[in-house]
Amino acid sequence: MERKRELTKNLLAESFKELLIKGSFDKITIKMITDQAGVIRPTFYNYFQDKYEVMEWLLETEVFRHAREMMEDGMEKEAIYLLFRKMEKDRIYYLKAFEVTGQNGFEEILEKKIRQLIEELVSRHKIKIEKLQGIKDKKIFLEFHTITVVNGLKYWLTSREIHLTADEAMEYYLFLMSHPILELLEK
Repeated sequence: MERKRELTKNLLAESFKELLIKGSFDKITIKMITDQAGVIRPTFYNYFQDKYEVMEWLLETEVFRHAREMMEDGMEKEAIYLLFRKMEKDRIYYLKAFEVTGQNGFEEILEKKIRQLIEELVSRHKIKIEKLQGIKDKKIFLEFHTITVVNGLKYWLTSREIHLTADEAMEYYLFLMSHPILELLEK
């Protein structure tokens, strides 16, 4: 029975994903999702409250669950790389997802997930206090990092001027995180 529930939930989520790729988030109805999935409308509410929850569930199951597992195995760099790879693999879906703005929009959901991932990362390791000289609030530092990652992913996926692979985008991310701009300037 549990296997059937899992299959139905996945079917509804995949139906939503396909509809978003083809159209606009605002135009997708619950009935459209359930019709495409081949189930009756009330079935949707057994699994999700609304379309936003479907979007969050997809992000969690397709990306962040795997990233957390990698972090638990001490593969932090690979976990971050996974974000880039998964978004590259489903680039069209994520481009459309970034169009969902406002409260509960995709960017807000992504920010929450990345913040949780960064907090988990930091909780597993000691921070070199000497590296945080002048930083009075570690929470603000982590928030800046979260915003940097989210905006970097968004720019990489949505920019029409640049065309980078996940590998290239990850290289930029790693370089940025390990080389402050002021240290790169010739004096």
